[in-house]
This record gives sequence, C-alpha cells and structure tokens, in this order.
Amino acid sequence: MPPVWICPDCGRTFNRANVRHSCGTGDRAAMLANKPANLVALYEELERTAKAYGDIEIVAKDRYALFRTTRIFADVVFMKDVLRLALQLDRVVEHPLFFKTVQDPRGRVQQVAKLHDLAELRAIEPYLRQAHRYATT
Repeated sequence: MPPVWICPDCGRTFNRANVRHSCGTGDRAAMLANKPANLVALYEELERTAKAYGDIEIVAKDRYALFRTTRIFADVVFMKDVLRLALQLDRVVEHPLFFKTVQDPRGRVQQVAKLHDLAELRAIEPYLRQAHRYATT
C-alpha cells in the first residue's frame, strides 16, 4: 500500500493523513548507551534481521524502538535483563515464548515475548517476518 501522507516537517510517511507523531526518528546511540552488552548485541541482530525484510524505519527513544513500514509492526523495550518484543499480527499464533496476547475487536493481535538470547530471537523470527508482511498489506 502506498503511503497516504508524508509529514512536511520530518518527511516520515504514514498510511493515514495528518497522523499525530513526534517528528524525527530519535537517537539510536542514546538508546543503546549504558545498556548491557548482551542486550545491545541481541538488539543489533534483531535490527539486522528486520532490515533484511525491506525498507523499514526505526524510531528510537530512551529505552525502546519502534519498527515500522507505514505502520508499526514491532516494538522493542530494553528491560533489565531481556528485550521485550511486541509484534503486531493479523492472527493469534501459538508459541511458548509469547507470554501475552491482546486482540482488538477488529481482529488485530499484539503478541509479546521476552528475548534473552539469540536462540529465542531465531525462534521468534518467523513471526517478526509475518508482522512485517502484515504491516505492508
């Protein structure tokens, strides 16, 4: 789906006109500063994996990052010893790493996992890909 609106101030694209947002995409270096090295490495692999799907934008804030096409498909939060990954999907999927599922009346699903290591990222990766695909339809 082509973008409907491009912010005249920051150039970001959205799938609806006049979307409320913070202009800019934040400061990746500031987000990663003072985080545990193992979580930074895990985040960087998550970022590389998502970027391999195609053109995405990453909005980085203090302790979280939003991965988006014209809409958010994943958000990542740095916690004390894990990355909390929330995926926006079109259906509920069963996987032991998902500890929380929320479904809205329109059928959109958010599923949340806590990632401790690369093996868990690899296990969740097919669902990250599905979330990206869903965000581009």
